[in-house]
Amino acid sequence: MCKVLIFSCLSVLMLMTTAYGAPLSEKDNTLTTLIKDLENLGTSMNGIDLELYTPNDTKECSWQTLQCYLKEIVTLEKEIEDEDEIEDENVSSVRNIKMNLQKLMDLIPPRTGCNICEANAKNFPEFRRELTNFLRSMLK
Repeated sequence: MCKVLIFSCLSVLMLMTTAYGAPLSEKDNTLTTLIKDLENLGTSMNGIDLELYTPNDTKECSWQTLQCYLKEIVTLEKEIEDEDEIEDENVSSVRNIKMNLQKLMDLIPPRTGCNICEANAKNFPEFRRELTNFLRSMLK
């Protein structure tokens, strides 16, 4: 009797997953949250006078690429904490991005043979666009 009940529950679960789509993995949830937080930073951050660096090689070395972006987000966080013109909402978004980048790095194993972060200086809008595009490519 118990085996029949367990089998029935598993069957219902499989049917519901098929009908409604599989739930997102923790990695996909984190990526989606990061992308939304980057979009929420808004245009008020575009005027910040700070050069941030983006990595050259992002194809095979996701962990190292995330590490490069994380270092720059820490720099951004320190910079905007001292700015009076930056809204508290943006400071909170940057902190969330930092926390979620670290969480994402914990979910992805580092690879060997990857280059050390070689970087290109970008203004904030370009940096945000490149990070967002990289995160979107990880969702695929």
